[in-house]
Amino acid sequence: MLTAWSEALQPTPLIVLLDEVDVMRGPVLINLLRQLRAGFTSRPRRFPASIALIGMRDLRDYLTHAKDGVPVNPGSPFNIKSASLTLRNFTAQEVAALYQQHTDETGQIFTPEASTRAHWWTRGQPFLVNALARICTQQLLPAPTQPITAIDVDRAKEELILARTTHLDSLAERLKEDRVARIIEPVITGDKPFSIPYDHDDFEYVVDLGLIVRGAQGAEPANPLYREVLARQLSYNVQMATPAPWWRWQTEEGRLDFPALIDAFLDWWRENEAAITAQGDRKYPEAMPHLTFMAFLQRVVNGGGTVLREYAAGRGAVDLLITYGQDRFVVELKRAAAGVQGMDRAKDRGSRQLADYLGTLDEEEGWLLIFDQRTSSTWKDRLWREERVIDGRTIHLCGA
Repeated sequence: MLTAWSEALQPTPLIVLLDEVDVMRGPVLINLLRQLRAGFTSRPRRFPASIALIGMRDLRDYLTHAKDGVPVNPGSPFNIKSASLTLRNFTAQEVAALYQQHTDETGQIFTPEASTRAHWWTRGQPFLVNALARICTQQLLPAPTQPITAIDVDRAKEELILARTTHLDSLAERLKEDRVARIIEPVITGDKPFSIPYDHDDFEYVVDLGLIVRGAQGAEPANPLYREVLARQLSYNVQMATPAPWWRWQTEEGRLDFPALIDAFLDWWRENEAAITAQGDRKYPEAMPHLTFMAFLQRVVNGGGTVLREYAAGRGAVDLLITYGQDRFVVELKRAAAGVQGMDRAKDRGSRQLADYLGTLDEEEGWLLIFDQRTSSTWKDRLWREERVIDGRTIHLCGA
């Protein structure tokens, strides 16, 4: 068919873009590539001059998967690849220019703050940039007379995550792969940077998927929106299984009673930790305590507040900024594990890191939650409270 098509178009060369090539596996994929290789020497008169295989992975990864994990022989008949190209992210100026096209056609304005916010959430990832704009213009504010603000972009972000679009569902499926979990888990815990094989194909694979990038502190999620997606996807089952707040979690003024939230979580964690550990995602065992707290937190503030997450492979902890109404609460998550760091070290380093983070946010107090994963610790050892003052800022330390 390709030969006949190419001959019919002569002297015009034929270029074929084969999209969604990821869906093929095993013998079907091998068969396709063999046919493309067989026609290679007949180009451009009797075969397409160029063929692009479009998907989420590099051709090398398709082949390795098709050959049951066996690395591709450089001398194999599939060595006709010219290059692997990745669609680069938009710059902030390009995001603004794209949104301006919508304004020119409809009259509906994206404020400069909205464009800036969209670029911040996505770092210019093309699908996400367009998805946020689509939700804003078609769902949240369909009337052209309504300007789109940064607040609307934040609402669109939440809708995008909850809608679990095909794109995000595809990424969620990748998180189940062993080679992806091997990279993502130390990114989430933040305290095992040297466990990431930066020179391995697995790392390049996860980068190619667009899940992570090489940041200043090591591997980190590719953009703030993916920070949300990774944490919430991996903790989704826990969040859905967590009951609605059963304690008095609001003050009489309707504000979030954060000390009460911490107390409730510690009680709940003691009752459910064994079951969560046993039934949780076995590919992310070390990250499960962090993910569980984030799921518990999301269950409480969902609809009335926001949770911003900061984590990277070399960060040493997970930093959370919870906004609820007029209040902001800062939490840092660390763990004390045998062979990694002792409890005293976790307390000292965590307190110093949290104090610095509070200084950046200009907040006066924060919570340091340390999960004790040492095998010799009993619940009597694990549940404790302490308070420190560093640089005039109050640190509430809690063991879990």
